[in-house]
This record gives sequence, structure tokens and C-alpha cells, in this order.
Amino acid sequence: MDNYDSFDDMEGMDGLTLGQRMHVEELIIDAAFRNSFKIVTGRRSLEQMLDKKSEDPNAMHAICAHEPGEEPSMDTLENMMAYFVETEEYEKCAEIRDIINVRLQGKTR
Repeated sequence: MDNYDSFDDMEGMDGLTLGQRMHVEELIIDAAFRNSFKIVTGRRSLEQMLDKKSEDPNAMHAICAHEPGEEPSMDTLENMMAYFVETEEYEKCAEIRDIINVRLQGKTR
């Protein structure tokens, strides 16, 4: 089984080429990390994002890289930071690093 077998089950993906499917996946991952970043940093709540999305019927759903309402895992935060390093958004990386450091300091007390 290759990595793309799961795409066959995705709604609305029939008829897309592998390249198109990969592009859609990249868009979903980007939206998830950006939405989680907004929530984790307190810029937006999930409710605010859902309200904004309902105004635009063409907007992507408010998906997140973490479970909204729960604190993101350290793995999720590290993955977010790695994603923003890849996209060269170092200010976001610094904010996530600070969140990680605060969490680590809380565990050592």
C-alpha cells in the first residue's frame, strides 16, 4: 500500500491526478497549521474562525492540527514549528518556541 491509497476515499477527490491530490493535501495541511497557530497564540478562537468561514461559502473549513479545546501536544507544537521553519516564517517559530519553553518550565516546577 503506498501513501496515496487513502486519497481514494476522500470525498470530492475522484478524477484528480496524483499531483492535484498532493496539492489539495498541502492546502489542507497549511490551513490546519495556520488555524492551530491562531488558536494556540490566542489570536482567534475556534468559534471566531467558524463564524468567519460561514460568511464565505468557498472558504476551507476551520480544520486544525490539534484538537480544538485541548492543549496541543508537544509533538504537535514541534510539528507546527518545523512547518513554519520550512515556510520561513520565523516569527511564528519564535512564538511557538516560547510556548514550548513555558510548558517545559511548568513541568519542572
